[in-house]
Amino acid sequence: MRRAFSRLWSFSPKQRHQILTGRIVERYSTRSVAVLAAAGIGTSLGAYELIRSAKAGILDGPDDATRHNVQTDHKLTKRELRFLQFASVEFDDVIYMSPMDFIDSLTLDAPRERVYRRVLKEKDVTRILKKTPPFRSGSKHFFRTMDQNGLISYSEYIFLLTLLTKSKAAFRIAFLMFDEDDNGNIDRDEFMLIARMFASKAATLSGTRLVHKSEEEVRKQDTTLLLHLFGLRGNATLSFDEFQQFYENLQEELMEIEFYEFARGKSTISPVDFARLILRYSIVNLDDYHKYLQRVQEKSADDEQGITLHQWATFSRFLNNLAEFQSAVRLYINSNVPVSEPEFARAVGCTIGKELDPVVVSMIFRIFDENNDGTLSYPEFLAVMSDRLHRGLRGRLEKPWGWKPFKNCIINEVSRA
Repeated sequence: MRRAFSRLWSFSPKQRHQILTGRIVERYSTRSVAVLAAAGIGTSLGAYELIRSAKAGILDGPDDATRHNVQTDHKLTKRELRFLQFASVEFDDVIYMSPMDFIDSLTLDAPRERVYRRVLKEKDVTRILKKTPPFRSGSKHFFRTMDQNGLISYSEYIFLLTLLTKSKAAFRIAFLMFDEDDNGNIDRDEFMLIARMFASKAATLSGTRLVHKSEEEVRKQDTTLLLHLFGLRGNATLSFDEFQQFYENLQEELMEIEFYEFARGKSTISPVDFARLILRYSIVNLDDYHKYLQRVQEKSADDEQGITLHQWATFSRFLNNLAEFQSAVRLYINSNVPVSEPEFARAVGCTIGKELDPVVVSMIFRIFDENNDGTLSYPEFLAVMSDRLHRGLRGRLEKPWGWKPFKNCIINEVSRA
């Protein structure tokens, strides 16, 4: 104990504060941290995290910005890190995703193997963007068809994430908010305002950048989404119904990709693979994760049909209305009252206007019915589903005051991921 305190006081006051509050300091060795933790210094959680991080090699490794070859004045967010991890294109000192990078970022645990980002010249960008189809040719295969032939900016990446996590009602609110001339259509400038506002927390970067250009420079740079939605000249407009079609195509495309990934060449997803798909982005610990899967396996027959594409599509629609569902069952949540399968099915039906297939409901209860009593707890279910919906990329909501911050607050509320 005496040696531990002696070691503690050998650090500067600032370093001592970081140790006691459980913060990581790069220069501390695993041995030093372990000695302090053994002496009971700092919170047990902070000490545990320090030791785990030291063993993982984080203490002596480069920080996130350095690892991704960017410079920033703040700690990179989960969404910024995800974008940097998968973005494979660089043009004019700005980092972009390709359409397939975007799909990979939502369906793969790690990016496809590559040595470095492709640095494009202006002629390369011109050639790539010429392949962008007009809006009338859009489909639920848009991103897969474009593959590597396109540019998606960071602000557009955040906007697309938002479209994947929100219901039609929330999407309509966002559309109406930014239809500034109130003509029922959105033009390129209004769309860019939406995209920039959704990415208002983007990094302030220098050198290789995510977002660091003037408004005029941003207007000049075409991207795949801008050309697809507003034409080569940028003078087309989109009605709410047209924009909603793009929104639905995007959700259906990702839903379909995930289904076929877990169907493994078959026409249905097995009960255990359905559980893996449901738990894919959850933050449950490894032991609990295996308990979920084991529970499903024990309750499922070997020759069971599984989940069809249509059943998964209905469940995905339910996920996009998770906030509305949570409001509908608030009484159950607050009182932590367990619910039966019929009660759950009715609550979903009230939210999306269509009950889930009994097969899907049964599989959900196999996953979450820990006590095997035919009920599940809404808080646990909603926590896992929220992780699933937001793909582990949820951020924090700031709460400033004034009209402009109030508008930003609404945007953050709609786009919170």
